[in-house]
Amino acid sequence: MRILQMISDIGVSNGIMSVILNYFKAMPEDIKFDVVYFARTQQTRQADIEALGGRVFKVDSPSPSDFFSGKMDSFFEAHRGEWSALHIHCPHFAVFIAPYAKKHGIDKIAVHCHSTCYSLKGHSSRNKLLSTYAKYCIKNRFACSDEAGKFWYSGKKFNVLNNAVDCKAYAYDKVKRSSKRAQMGLDDSFVVGHIGRTGIPQKNHKFLITVFSKIKAQRGNSVLLLMGGDKTEELANLCKELGVEDSVRFLGSRTDICELLQACDAFLFPSISEGLPVSVIEAQASGLPVVMSDSVTKEVCVTDNVTRLSLDTDAQKWADVLIEMSDKERKDLSVTVAQHGWDIYDNAKILADFYRK
Repeated sequence: MRILQMISDIGVSNGIMSVILNYFKAMPEDIKFDVVYFARTQQTRQADIEALGGRVFKVDSPSPSDFFSGKMDSFFEAHRGEWSALHIHCPHFAVFIAPYAKKHGIDKIAVHCHSTCYSLKGHSSRNKLLSTYAKYCIKNRFACSDEAGKFWYSGKKFNVLNNAVDCKAYAYDKVKRSSKRAQMGLDDSFVVGHIGRTGIPQKNHKFLITVFSKIKAQRGNSVLLLMGGDKTEELANLCKELGVEDSVRFLGSRTDICELLQACDAFLFPSISEGLPVSVIEAQASGLPVVMSDSVTKEVCVTDNVTRLSLDTDAQKWADVLIEMSDKERKDLSVTVAQHGWDIYDNAKILADFYRK
């Protein structure tokens, strides 16, 4: 059985792509994912998808012109009979995709929302209008969280599918921690971690770095690891202005997040908005204390190791709370996270049942 997943891009730093890949790895052997994407990125997950038996297709971004060009119609006609279901991870594009998939024999179609905003790049009004089709014309609706589902589907029925992780892979391990810290020259450092692309304003990197500067003022050996974050001129200038340019590491796209989280001592996440950030689940599974904004849904708080603060709270308070939390003994919380419904293998069974029905 092959399932078609449609997503904007398959970049290493795309959190939605990571969720799809997590589910693919946990799927029963008879279910394979093929992936269609629209936008090119330098580092992609194509090799990972293909290693699991999936195929990858690049098409132009869906648009109203598809109604006249026949692009989507031709794509699904060429692949008729290959897919048992279509899973669209961008609800606002469903209107340009779903009708042609159905025309060419795919009866099971699902839409899946992953955010609590209509766009990260200034297309909110357009996407809100386009999402009307998904809301009213597609009956299989998924959301990464209750808040995301209410936002996108406003009153219509939907099912929450957790952004689950392989909890065992993130379990706290002192040997792995020591090895990674030695490899990165962090043996005597107080390491603060964050996962998120610097090109997305909602990740709030300027405030994040400001909070870190307050942390470093109290603990001079502090280092900030920005996983998924590329250095920008604006952020580099801010680091220099705050005197932390030698302590902030822009790591860019990484495939060793499990090990990097082991190396950290705390996790800082001051996002302005999120659907349901899988990175916060990963951080908790690895036993890290987490300080995050109260703009992030509390559904993500699956252990007692999380503190939510308002973005109106000053940076010094954020720093004080994080340092206080990190003074506690670190424990393996992967089992706790799994027991609260965030284990990928348990959730993959639910999704597999949906595909098979």
